[in-house]
Amino acid sequence: MFRSTLALCLLALPLAGQPLPPLREVVEQFDAAQAQARTLQCPFTLTIRRALLKAPSVTRGTMYLQGSDFAHFAFQPPEDLILHLTPKALISYSPGAREGELMKIGFIRNADRRFLGLGQKLSYLSDSFQITLSEAKDASNTWFLALSPRTFFLRKRMQALNLWVDKDTWLPRQVQWVERSGDSWFLEMGALKINQPLPSSVTGFKLPEGIPLRNEFSFFAMRRK
Repeated sequence: MFRSTLALCLLALPLAGQPLPPLREVVEQFDAAQAQARTLQCPFTLTIRRALLKAPSVTRGTMYLQGSDFAHFAFQPPEDLILHLTPKALISYSPGAREGELMKIGFIRNADRRFLGLGQKLSYLSDSFQITLSEAKDASNTWFLALSPRTFFLRKRMQALNLWVDKDTWLPRQVQWVERSGDSWFLEMGALKINQPLPSSVTGFKLPEGIPLRNEFSFFAMRRK
């Protein structure tokens, strides 16, 4: 059974009615913006929809991103959760319960949900996805990029990876991952702070000593209510 894997997907303004820009130009602009955004922090809203559940789960908090080094999600109460995702390990920590999970994973592969496309270049993702560009209808001043999996392996896991990209900054405003089962993760980002120092508690994040650790990462497998 496939073990679900985030963390997290991190990225000329034609007037309305003008033709869409060439996709190659959008990819280049997106990748250049990604490269220039060495650090990013913002409030986030994460909506998780499960195919077998009627009501979605909605959580909020603050997201911190340092290039492709890590994505750090600090959830607001009542959610007792911190996620710290790197290319080599996934960490889930519950400060109130004083317990955590640690899974060593090696380097990430294309379109890994551990990063939800954050910090990943479109030119890199295009090796595994067919990218379609359109004007977003449900988010103002954004381009909508629909990424459909090319490979059989990815098609077994997922339906789509969708990005809403700001036309001014070329950084992502919303990211959505849709699994083959119909489960989806929709990340909405608030006002972005770019290239500002991140808190030392984030850049130097470590689990407290003595915390019991399970060798797993169950966040994506949880049936949240």
